[in-house]
Amino acid sequence: MNQSVGALCRVLLLSTVATVSVACNSATTTPTPPPPATTSPAPARTSSPASGGGECAPTDLALVSGGWSAAAGSRGADVSVENRGASACTLPAGPAVAIIDAGGTQLLESAPTDAAGPSLEPGAVATFTVLFSNWCDEAAALPLHVALRSGDAALPIPDLDLSADDLPPCNGPGQPPALSANPWEPVSG
Repeated sequence: MNQSVGALCRVLLLSTVATVSVACNSATTTPTPPPPATTSPAPARTSSPASGGGECAPTDLALVSGGWSAAAGSRGADVSVENRGASACTLPAGPAVAIIDAGGTQLLESAPTDAAGPSLEPGAVATFTVLFSNWCDEAAALPLHVALRSGDAALPIPDLDLSADDLPPCNGPGQPPALSANPWEPVSG
């Protein structure tokens, strides 16, 4: 029952954020990232952003997603990032996500942020939510892939590929697509 209520709250949150995001979107602005998700997929140990460890190596990070949910003309997804390395490391600022076409060309990236990433102990998890809306480019090479940007690396996020049937609808022809990710949320255990 508790998981059902959490899932319902997440869908309602994404729906509300998507409605506001689409309503406020214009050709010259990028939507404000949605508020942090209130549910988490699995508890784990975390440390504060100020604690030790250098930048996380892409090979030390394991990404998990539950797939896309539809929300008021947008697509939203929760993503978990686990430190599978042997020592504490710091996640990149952001998070920043990108949409990449089937040929490997980056088509869109979420707005950059200066918010420092949290430091994760080995086995610790941080989460964020991706929101994607107003896709009007019918010429893009499908499927589209969603990736977490970490320095020069683009780490594919499993279960977030988009076929023609999965893309968010074109709600504003002539308006740019919108892609955002809310700030990191360390999962405490």
